[in-house]
Amino acid sequence: MNRTEVRHALERLIAGELSPQQAVALAKAAGYATFADMCDQELPERLPRVRLERTLVQSRIAQAVNGHLALSDLRAWAEELATVLERHELGVSLADRRRLSEALALVAVATDVRIFKNTQPVVGVLRAVARSLGRRRHSNLSSLYGQLFYHQPEFHLLTRRMEDQLAEDERPPQQPPQGESGLPEAPQSYLPSTPSFLGDLGLEDLDLDSGLRDWNAAASSVEPAAPEQVRCADVVALNQPYEVGTQVHDYEWVVAFSVATRSLVLEDTVPGVPEEGFLRQAREVAPNFDFDTYRPEARRDQDGVLEIVVDAPAVTRKELVYAAKLFAMVHRVGRVNFEGQRLRCLTSPLP
Repeated sequence: MNRTEVRHALERLIAGELSPQQAVALAKAAGYATFADMCDQELPERLPRVRLERTLVQSRIAQAVNGHLALSDLRAWAEELATVLERHELGVSLADRRRLSEALALVAVATDVRIFKNTQPVVGVLRAVARSLGRRRHSNLSSLYGQLFYHQPEFHLLTRRMEDQLAEDERPPQQPPQGESGLPEAPQSYLPSTPSFLGDLGLEDLDLDSGLRDWNAAASSVEPAAPEQVRCADVVALNQPYEVGTQVHDYEWVVAFSVATRSLVLEDTVPGVPEEGFLRQAREVAPNFDFDTYRPEARRDQDGVLEIVVDAPAVTRKELVYAAKLFAMVHRVGRVNFEGQRLRCLTSPLP
């Protein structure tokens, strides 16, 4: 394909006249793994005549909300265009480019139905994104992220460890999942290691390393930190059940919550916002739950991710399981599997 044909294909993809699957097929026929890769190589960085209007994104979201477009197709469309928008300057203002990037990223995360199987909260978030795009002023979309986790039938949770991050960093950029572990290959995505958790989701873009402060510091020293020194950890929701011997980078995933010690939180120069009503909801579901041992607190970080604070010297498996039970109770999750094991926790039935 020559430059004119690639640009025309991009314009058709934006307009919804070319499906993401057809776009990927064109790219593969030309020797590229993804359509965005082909655009990156074949088109200039500045494309002033190619436009992605906010009203068009609103229209695509409305089609999915009304049942005229599959959520999986909306996700593929949003992922491809989010990548193109990251690598190219289209004929939109800088402010609109930022808004569109955040909106497309959140849409792509929300519509991963392998993780968020109950689409009711997903549809609610999609409607909120569409309303936000219709306003004159830019609003913070990261506040919508936490709504996706309510009333889900099941989550497969896994702790994101330092060795997982190192393994991700060692993978070549833009390398698609290899499937060598026996796991089904994930759909094509532009992210090298975390394809379902897009990197442009507002306020410094849901920094995936925000929960690894102590681990990152330890990695820069000669001696690695002992496990008992870890004071913060991310817990991620996987796109499929955990299999023994696999790591986070073998899956697509999103951060469900993080767990931090109170001592670390007190050192935080950018404290999170208290999550009002979190403990009240937990007490309503399980009044006899042990709220005294860890004296838990809950807050949202600047990216909308829930952080459960525990009064403990370190974050070990015991603290992680405790926080996972709190998370499940408040979010009314039907079933929680933590690192392959079913957690016994009191939750409410789905509405």
